[in-house]
This record gives sequence, structure tokens and C-alpha cells, in this order.
Amino acid sequence: MPQFLILATDYKDEQALTRRLQVREVHLARMRTEKEKAVFIFGGARLNASGNMCGSMLVIALPDISTVEQWIEEDPYIKGKVWESVEILPFKTAAV
Repeated sequence: MPQFLILATDYKDEQALTRRLQVREVHLARMRTEKEKAVFIFGGARLNASGNMCGSMLVIALPDISTVEQWIEEDPYIKGKVWESVEILPFKTAAV
């Protein structure tokens, strides 16, 4: 199955971190479910210089870019106005 690296950047307004924290548990629950389905491989929060969450990095396995785009649109961080921008890159996890 093809893999993709997702680099998401949060909004930068004063309420951005609050919105993230409000939907974080729903997002994490989704990632647990996606991990069981072998879609979510690994990922986590990106941190700014102050150590606050300001984005995300995920590696996922899905058949093609259009499926990835649809998968992202279903995420609570998109629906909750947490992620302002998302970059999708082809990726391959090293077999080490």
C-alpha cells in the first residue's frame, strides 16, 4: 500500500491552540481506529519554539492521493478549524 507523509500547520490566531485542545481527544480516538485498520502508521504534534503544539505530522497508508485528501477532510482537526494548511507527500518508511 502506498504511504504518504502529511505535514499540517495549525491556524495562528489566538484561539488556535484552544480549538486544538477541544477536539484533540476525538482526533486521537480516530487515529487509534485508523491504526487498527493499518492506515495510520505513526505521527504526532509539531511543536513551536515555545514547546506548544502548532501542527501535525502523520504517515499513513492509503491507495492514492485522492483517497488521502478525502481521509484528511474527515479529520476532526479539519472540521474543528485546527489545521489551516496540509501538505501531502509520497513517502516510504525505512525497513530497519
